[in-house]
Amino acid sequence: MKNNLTKTQESILVLCTLQALLDEYLKCLTKEEKKPDSVLFSIISSQIIITSCSYLDEWEYFGKLIKEEQEPRIITLRKITKPVIDRINEWKDMRQFRNNMLAHNHRIKKENNSLAIFNTSRKLNCPYSFYDYKLLIGCIFITKNVLLRMFQNEYNRAIPSIKNIEDILPINEIKDEKTYRNEFDNLTQDVQTLIDALI
Repeated sequence: MKNNLTKTQESILVLCTLQALLDEYLKCLTKEEKKPDSVLFSIISSQIIITSCSYLDEWEYFGKLIKEEQEPRIITLRKITKPVIDRINEWKDMRQFRNNMLAHNHRIKKENNSLAIFNTSRKLNCPYSFYDYKLLIGCIFITKNVLLRMFQNEYNRAIPSIKNIEDILPINEIKDEKTYRNEFDNLTQDVQTLIDALI
């Protein structure tokens, strides 16, 4: 499906969507605030790191549109948001943590796919506590608010196009316990048959 959005409008939509996700993650993380060792805290905080890095990637992309779309407001936007972007960048190991520990199978690609759990420093400068994540998301919230203040018309013109996006429809969705159990049991039996034959 083709859209008629400018690259600026596309990027604004991406940034707003990612920031909205981060708001939802923070609501969930707040429920786990007193349990930083819980599985849920770990899962949610991992998603916050991954989504925040995606936001920062898109923020950089948006910043480069000044050349392509001749948009001088981007320079002003970057000047205004510099303090919060600088604060986010103080977590200088956040991207390394995202890449090596969360997104790429605990492997360090640049080091011959060595295991990150053995080769990553135990002292990483990245968000860790509930309040670190809260500040990170707060900084992103500020950047998004300034963005919308400066590019409100572009955002408003882009919103109607979202209504034209069709839902992604799952194919061959497993819809009930019986179907799941049947398929799982058959696969387990197939593997056991191969174990018996080959080992």
